[in-house]
Amino acid sequence: MKNAWSRPAFRWGVIVGGLSALQRLVLWVVYAPATYGDTGSYFRSATVLSRLTLDGYDGTRVPGYPAFVALLGVDPERVYAGQLFLGWLITLLLFLWAWRATRRPALGVVVAAGYTLIPGQFLFEANLLTETLTAFLLVLGFVLHLAVERSTTAPKRELSAGVLGLAAGAVGLVRILFYPLTLWLTPFVWTAGHERWRMRLVQTTVFLLPALALLLGWVGFIDSAYGFLAPTTMGGYNLVQHTGGFFEYLPDEDAPIRDTYLRYRDIRMADRGDQTNTIWEAIPELSRVSGLGFYDLSRELQRLSLMLIRQHPDLYLRSVAEGWVGFWKAPVYWDPALVSSPVLSSVLRIWAVAGRAVTLTVNAAFLGLSLLLVLRFRRYRDLLRDRAWVAPWGFIWFTSVVQTIVDHGDNPRFLVPLQPVVFFCVALASAHILGRQRPRGEGTL
Repeated sequence: MKNAWSRPAFRWGVIVGGLSALQRLVLWVVYAPATYGDTGSYFRSATVLSRLTLDGYDGTRVPGYPAFVALLGVDPERVYAGQLFLGWLITLLLFLWAWRATRRPALGVVVAAGYTLIPGQFLFEANLLTETLTAFLLVLGFVLHLAVERSTTAPKRELSAGVLGLAAGAVGLVRILFYPLTLWLTPFVWTAGHERWRMRLVQTTVFLLPALALLLGWVGFIDSAYGFLAPTTMGGYNLVQHTGGFFEYLPDEDAPIRDTYLRYRDIRMADRGDQTNTIWEAIPELSRVSGLGFYDLSRELQRLSLMLIRQHPDLYLRSVAEGWVGFWKAPVYWDPALVSSPVLSSVLRIWAVAGRAVTLTVNAAFLGLSLLLVLRFRRYRDLLRDRAWVAPWGFIWFTSVVQTIVDHGDNPRFLVPLQPVVFFCVALASAHILGRQRPRGEGTL
């Protein structure tokens, strides 16, 4: 133990782990779990899964988070405790990831602190939603990807690839947005380590088998049970988040659905100033006026939305662009009323504002650094050749586009699970760029 403590990485890892554990213990004491509009549907699905059956599962949610909730007894307090534990693991994984990628313990501390000290991140662990579990699986996945890249023997690489496949498949079953992670990582796994194509085939197969078994297996269940060749039955409702902004262009033959939605949209606009999430309030009446059940209504709204997108691509692309900008806005999702002390609530309010400013700065830095690396490719091409950095960096960009193509709802929330990955990419890119710009003879970060 004495010899281990003399190693900076071990020493800083223990300090980071101890402080983050203490922080979450304090959070458990002073802050209560928070529920949102989606929480009820996740817990209802969890109740079904807790009976070890899919009979009665409504297909509106992928099963990863409900399974997590069911495993913890469908109890809000236990789920909160479980998410705090996951948050602690995320902190340790971020430290490990940055340290293993750079061999710089200080950079590991910076990346871990970017998650642990930012209220938009650690306060989300109290929200009974999917984001904390998703963030854990994403960060675990990229740590495992680094292990695949850096493993020195075939058995270690193949074992890491297999566990990575489980993590990549699991994260898609927690948040549908991350279904493509398996596809994104496949070329990285294929080209890791080996030059012989047979060995590449083995490690890629080991990676793909568990991931595709989870992802395609669930799509097969939804298709057989509900007739949707998709992970959920919600595709039509999600598309209306875009097309609802120009629903008035539907023809008169669709007047019952069109006019009902527009009436709800007007109410929403008067109340909130935008039409986001109008659809969730309008579903019962839309179903009544159309005579369609929940699933058939989703199919019909998908048909109408695709028709509107084809006829008005400019309006759709404007909505997509707005959603992409919203993705980077980094709000803090919390409820001050759930803090046990008014003094602590005031402190957290100030902290939340400061933390959001830091997060917005980091997000802007991510975009700015990305532009710099592309424009100055020759100067920084060695960073762009670092596959352990390019994989998460490229996936953030990929996700930022995909999330807004398919939905225009709570786009800022879609970044929450990826926010620690953004911190990782910015920290490593900044260290690399600053290191190159130092005069010779000076140390690097």
